Amino acid sequence: MKRDDFLKQDDVRGFIDWLATELPARSFHLKMARSRFVPGGLDVQATGLEAVLGHYVWSTRWTDAQGKAVVSGNWHETRASLGQLRGWLKDAIARRDEDQTLAACLAILAWGGVRGAIVFLKRLHAQGRLVAYFTRLAPLMALDSDASLDALDTDTVERFDAGLTKIHALFDDSGSPIYDSRVGAAMAMLYAQYRSQAGSKRAKKHWLAFPSGAARGKQIRNPKGIDGGFAGAPQFFGKAVSCQDWAQWQVKLGWILRAVLEQCDWFKAGSADMAARCHAFEACLFMLGYDLRCFGEATAEATMAKERVAKDDVPQSGWVPTGCSFKNVLPVYAQFRQRHEKDDLATFAKWYARTQGAAEKTANAYCFPYSESEFDMFDSSEERLDTIVKGGKEGLYAAVESTEPYAEGAERERICLVDALLAGRTADMSVPVRTAWLLQKGYAGTKSAANTLMTVGRQVGRHFGLLDKKNRPTAFFHEYFGDCMREP
Repeated sequence: MKRDDFLKQDDVRGFIDWLATELPARSFHLKMARSRFVPGGLDVQATGLEAVLGHYVWSTRWTDAQGKAVVSGNWHETRASLGQLRGWLKDAIARRDEDQTLAACLAILAWGGVRGAIVFLKRLHAQGRLVAYFTRLAPLMALDSDASLDALDTDTVERFDAGLTKIHALFDDSGSPIYDSRVGAAMAMLYAQYRSQAGSKRAKKHWLAFPSGAARGKQIRNPKGIDGGFAGAPQFFGKAVSCQDWAQWQVKLGWILRAVLEQCDWFKAGSADMAARCHAFEACLFMLGYDLRCFGEATAEATMAKERVAKDDVPQSGWVPTGCSFKNVLPVYAQFRQRHEKDDLATFAKWYARTQGAAEKTANAYCFPYSESEFDMFDSSEERLDTIVKGGKEGLYAAVESTEPYAEGAERERICLVDALLAGRTADMSVPVRTAWLLQKGYAGTKSAANTLMTVGRQVGRHFGLLDKKNRPTAFFHEYFGDCMREP
């Protein structure tokens, strides 16, 4: 489907008109807990979408090509910071400089507080096709091109996540928005409210099912968690949202944002062009999507049903992994790699089920640590795999493709590693106290989930030398994690 065909659908057209009419008068209660990215927390009321931009906060830093730290927090600083990153990335790609393209991409991830794409980016760099990859996708992601969404398929989009959406958005000149879990959550909520208010006048067909991702804590990022009558948002990394779907949603969101802005005069300060206005709009969605309770408190029904929102086995919040046996399956996976040329999750899961006598569902669950959002091990080099299998400090560095200390991220990724961190942080607690703490923090939703978190965390922690044989933190644990998630 192309842009004009998408925008002429009744449901899409109606939603665009509704956004243009509703957002200027809407009131939002922006409330955020203190964190690395919001050092002082936030608790303010904002009326109208444009007012939200004045409360934008994302406190972060990255290092430029000269080794200078670039720090930003509010929208003015962030816009300037992103301008520098965009210039670095575009210049490096224009010169077909693989090394500088990788450096710019890693700086973008550092700004965004995400790390999941590092393995993929370094793999492309090692193959000498990092520049070619982004160059090939650029016209397909552009909002003003005549490309069809269908062109973003398995042949063109090899991976998509909260880091890659940032890189694609910054490489684009037409205003292609960053589409992460917070932006997706805000759009899913607005669409749910539009459908609810339209009542009998709404279009029969749902053209928009904005996907989102789980929160790291107790925040709500699924409309159904606010109102049980709303449709739930499909979840990233679940069966309903492929990486190709995610890429297509970035383009569809961009088309919608541009169409709304064409009707309004929002974000025109400083003679901003359409691309700059799109990114300002996206920044507001980012603020609204932190916790959907900024739109209003959750209903009692939704609160009770919160644990049942997902239909594709993707938790809605916290750090509970898919139950797996990390220490036992890792050497089996290494055996599989020696015997099979095709190395992907589906092939390994089927092989594991056949050779180990496991149910296919169990085999799929056991693949969790090797998936893209975790240690991204499928299609790794033999050298990287061997180092990971050996474990210890070098094994962990190979697994995350970085020797830098751990830094708390913005997205729910590398869950197994966070579980190892939590296992170490709670080592001195009794079982009842530890379970109560994990539930109170929102890291787990049930006692059973807390047990799963601890089991996986301890296995991963011991393998990489973060925990000793008694599941207590080692010197490397403190060296690697520092003060992350430490109680005040």
